[in-house]
Amino acid sequence: MIRWILLSVAAILTAAPVTAAGVRVSIAPTNIAQGGTAEVTVTGLAAPHARVRFAGRIWPLYETRGVWRTLLGTDPLTVAGRRAVIVEIAGPSGTLEVGRAALAVRRVAFPRRRITLVPDRRDLLDPKLAAEEGRKVAAALRALSPARMWQGTFRIPASGTVSSPYGVVSVYQGRVRGFHRGIDLAAAAGTPVYAANDGIVRLAEYLPLSGHAVLIDHGMGIVTSYLHQSAIFVRAGQRVRRGQVIGRVGSTGLSTGPHLHWGLRVNGVHVDPMPWTRRGRP
Repeated sequence: MIRWILLSVAAILTAAPVTAAGVRVSIAPTNIAQGGTAEVTVTGLAAPHARVRFAGRIWPLYETRGVWRTLLGTDPLTVAGRRAVIVEIAGPSGTLEVGRAALAVRRVAFPRRRITLVPDRRDLLDPKLAAEEGRKVAAALRALSPARMWQGTFRIPASGTVSSPYGVVSVYQGRVRGFHRGIDLAAAAGTPVYAANDGIVRLAEYLPLSGHAVLIDHGMGIVTSYLHQSAIFVRAGQRVRRGQVIGRVGSTGLSTGPHLHWGLRVNGVHVDPMPWTRRGRP
């Protein structure tokens, strides 16, 4: 019993893959900052109801030719430290752990930004509007493609400068409203907005806070968002290609000037999109 406990503790603390019943779990990279993304690969798994448990959440596994993969996203709310990544099989009598590894999450000291809205936009802070928008987004993203559609790196979707980076704590009218869930690209109104990669448009409409918004499903739980546009040129259900013009930069919704808010979700978690524009990322 003592030896079993020591082996279990060692499995949690090490980043090396653990093999159990022919299952091998690997993670790349094994050390990321808050806002980062890691890919989990599982081989030797024959069960159809496998999943991953990490950071208090369940993550789906996607199968391709006998290899199971998923992407784990972190954000400023993810607790830093070495976290267990557990592969388990769910069944009618409970769950069975079949493998595990570990992922180290580094803490980031995100800065703050203070935003003062003009009077005619202060009403947009109404929680009812946020709830309405949340319902529309949730409905649009209820059914996503399990197949990977993106190729290579993601392109930055508009020409401009980063006026507000990912993770900044947003303070509106003196009140903390959460962290910035993407990056803001300051650009002249009317600047073209491009699809960051191949995918299917899941939402293309006006939202109370996000203004003219487009959400693109890239498969395997990856979704990019393009907010505050002055115009959108695509519709829900339409397939788009990397570099295709999908809209124009604007200042609609909860915005203080022309810019594009670009965000990226990994299985529901808002991560930093910029690493996805560099070589060597998932």
